[in-house]
Amino acid sequence: MNEIKSLENGYVLKASEAELEEFYTEKALIDPLVLHSDQQYIKNQSGTQIDVSNDFRRAVFPGERAVVTGTRIDIAIPFDGDPMLWRIRASTWSSGGYPEIDIKNDEIILSVSFPDDSVNPDQLKSDINRSIGSLEDAIGYLKNDVTNHNNSVPNAVKQALKRKRELAQATTGAVAALGIPVKRVDSSPTFTIPARRRTKPTNRPSVETGAYQPEPVLDEKEYQHILEIMRSMSLVIERNPSSFASLDEESIRDHFLLQLNGHYEGGATGETFNAAGKTDILIREGNKNVFIAECKFWRGNKVFVEAIGQLLSYLTWRDSKCALMIFNRTKDSNAVRSKMHETMESLPAHRKTVFHEAEGDSRYILVKDSEPGKEIIVTTQLYDIPSNK
Repeated sequence: MNEIKSLENGYVLKASEAELEEFYTEKALIDPLVLHSDQQYIKNQSGTQIDVSNDFRRAVFPGERAVVTGTRIDIAIPFDGDPMLWRIRASTWSSGGYPEIDIKNDEIILSVSFPDDSVNPDQLKSDINRSIGSLEDAIGYLKNDVTNHNNSVPNAVKQALKRKRELAQATTGAVAALGIPVKRVDSSPTFTIPARRRTKPTNRPSVETGAYQPEPVLDEKEYQHILEIMRSMSLVIERNPSSFASLDEESIRDHFLLQLNGHYEGGATGETFNAAGKTDILIREGNKNVFIAECKFWRGNKVFVEAIGQLLSYLTWRDSKCALMIFNRTKDSNAVRSKMHETMESLPAHRKTVFHEAEGDSRYILVKDSEPGKEIIVTTQLYDIPSNK
């Protein structure tokens, strides 16, 4: 985590949180060792000299050194995983010992030597198998440690990045930009600025050039509240099926606008949420959108992809939160949700699936190549609309 601590403040604030988390998580994960003992082979065979001074079966006088001609066999065994692990002792360890090995790229070399005048093939094979068995036992013990480490990595990276980002924000004076101005009806201001109505790598994620500039961000609690207001429309539609059966996208969109602006207090226009085009719901700050909702009927995957493209075509701040509201008049909602999820994860801009509910909302983090570091958070919602047939 020292590398995270050493990141430049401006880079951390401009980079996508999802991309940073993915990059450093992948970098910190360890691939466990897998020894392919069934693929062992003799890599080298050579002559050597064997010291048999301590062989009680030979007539060697005490204090004398006896050497005989022998053979050395180097047995290569392929492996997968991080070679560094061969040099680490597991937290749980067998008392059986660990044979000496050499590590060569993606193979280990186990060497055995024997005197030519007294070789016992069965005993030699047994010794080799015992050495390989002890290596496999060691890998088994290490696997538990690797699993525990890998399970802890995502949260450790997330917390380290969070601490670094908070430090960077304090250092650059960006704390004031943590919330977009929003104020609910009959409630005191939550944020400091008055408001209108209520995703192993070698390269770090890229960011835009230039100095970091604080930008408005829609607070997560407000985003959740907006989505909850929109979800409540499902009950309104269910209770008034005939009222919605003949409506087009724009008309249904206006019902959502009415609900949303009923929960938020606006400025001179009386509206926080504004219509743009025929199917859009926006919160704008300056000339950019902080919240965008796109409303479309489900007319197959092609139209859905076009709706995503339209959503991504808007000018955005560094952190834009969006909703893709799909109105469904088919009889198989689960199939539509499944197709929507499959399409979202196949997008080139997809960086992370925050959550996916088979019978509810799903959320994704997207980053366009043309705007590196700028996260677009998209929540997909499906609304069953009665048919007038």
